[in-house]
Amino acid sequence: MPDWTISTTGTDPAPARVIAEETHLPLTRPTHAPSTYLMHGSDQARIAAAAQTALQAGHRLVLLPGPPQTGALPDGIAVRIGERRVRVDEHTGGDVRGGWEVAMFTSGSTGTPRGYGFTSPQLEQVTAWYEQIYQVSKDSILVTALPAAYNFTFVAGVLLAARLGARLHLSRSLPRVLHDAKQLASAADRLVVLANPVILDQAQAAGPLPRHVLVDSGGAPLSTTAVMEYRNHGVDLREGYGLTETASLTHFDTDAGIPSVGTVGFGMPGVRTVIDTVGGGPVVEVASPAIGVPLDPAESAPGGRLRTTDLGRLDDRGRLRLLGRIGDEQIGGLWPRDTLDVLGPFLRRRCALVRHHTGRATIRLLAEASAEYTTAIQCRAADALGVSPDDVFVTSQGPTPLLHSVKLTRSQPR
Repeated sequence: MPDWTISTTGTDPAPARVIAEETHLPLTRPTHAPSTYLMHGSDQARIAAAAQTALQAGHRLVLLPGPPQTGALPDGIAVRIGERRVRVDEHTGGDVRGGWEVAMFTSGSTGTPRGYGFTSPQLEQVTAWYEQIYQVSKDSILVTALPAAYNFTFVAGVLLAARLGARLHLSRSLPRVLHDAKQLASAADRLVVLANPVILDQAQAAGPLPRHVLVDSGGAPLSTTAVMEYRNHGVDLREGYGLTETASLTHFDTDAGIPSVGTVGFGMPGVRTVIDTVGGGPVVEVASPAIGVPLDPAESAPGGRLRTTDLGRLDDRGRLRLLGRIGDEQIGGLWPRDTLDVLGPFLRRRCALVRHHTGRATIRLLAEASAEYTTAIQCRAADALGVSPDDVFVTSQGPTPLLHSVKLTRSQPR
């Protein structure tokens, strides 16, 4: 595997193997007695370097959203990688499924985060998909402000950079990410920003970006207004889709044309998408060669086909449009995604999480909003849905911590 490098805001790129050696963990050489490392912490560069180095050396890797908790975790070595020190402890786990090399955790937006394990060939398949859709090479730079242990960052950032011998740049703050991308663009033949709606909500505007810069927004839909506003201001923004259970990728908007706006595009080669009506809702099911196995043996294995918790529909070309989540319902003929698009002219580039439940709608923003702005959103949503403004609730994330995947937390309408 070629050498790859890591940089952060304000630092020059350094070889990932050198950064991994700073942890003083026995990761740098292949071993005939592999260990299981359970990693978490705050030093994103060292987590990225140590995790990939451990995997390359033949160790088994668990990427944790936080300190090890009780539940379906294997025995192993718990490693907390902070900015000033690395703490290593023995971890006594319980019964877990085997047959995997890397385990990653869901965001926890629908409950407690759940772990899923993947084989190296599965991860190689997904990184090959990313290489194809991003059109990247060893001279490319991948930029993100997302945590290194998050599935999207690890696969599309860490493993892809390692596969190519490319550079991974970790922005030290969410507002800096587009500025970092603009400053680094001249040093790359292709630069890709790994983002999501929360990242983009907080990112400081950087004006038009060079034509060889691509912004991949996943994790939740943006309104069609937001997508077009970015594109009309010189930012090549695309939406993709994937779950932790599918190693972060099943669909991507490779077209980036007007007909594909509001969709997450086509499935990857070998991915098959089916819409199955369950409880009146159009549930998305995907078959993929990269579906992981749940670590918890009490959770049924999905086999080659996964029933997601998302609602969606396929257009006449087979592109997937996400409509909501299981538990959401239509109000006035609209799904939550349709309400998001109705509110697009008010939200502009703001992210919002929309839910429909028992005839009421909740719209969750990242930051507190003024009374005038809240009232405008309530009235516009109520008018579109055909309900009273009293049945539309506008909430905010406020001081509530984001999920470890840098997503808004979900809450039921009151």
